Amino acid sequence: MTFVSTEGKCKSEDERKASAKIADERKAAENAEAILGWLMPSDGRTDPIIFVLRNAANIARTATFTRGLESRRALDGMRMEAATWLNQVCSLLERGGLTQDAISQTAIAVAAWLNALPRSKSRAAPALPARVC
Repeated sequence: MTFVSTEGKCKSEDERKASAKIADERKAAENAEAILGWLMPSDGRTDPIIFVLRNAANIARTATFTRGLESRRALDGMRMEAATWLNQVCSLLERGGLTQDAISQTAIAVAAWLNALPRSKSRAAPALPARVC
């Protein structure tokens, strides 16, 4: 009888799933960042805006439940900060009291979260332009 090890296969499958979750998280953060880039205090409540922002908040908050490396604590803190601010903006939009300060603070928190997310191997950090002497 021959036994085939699946240890390597399981690890690569787990890595693929983790990479897909990070990609989903990055997409949610990018969508929220895009909305925050044009959102104004005078904008009225719209369900699509609230849906996208709440979705990003939920994804950020849910990602903190996955415990792993100790090094993820800083990222988890940024996720929670972004989720808190995103939910605050949604509440203010629903009540009609959105302020520019709330939008700005949320944009800062979302940018920090987005920048702290690990980059996939296929999506490396942008290269700096070459110096011309």
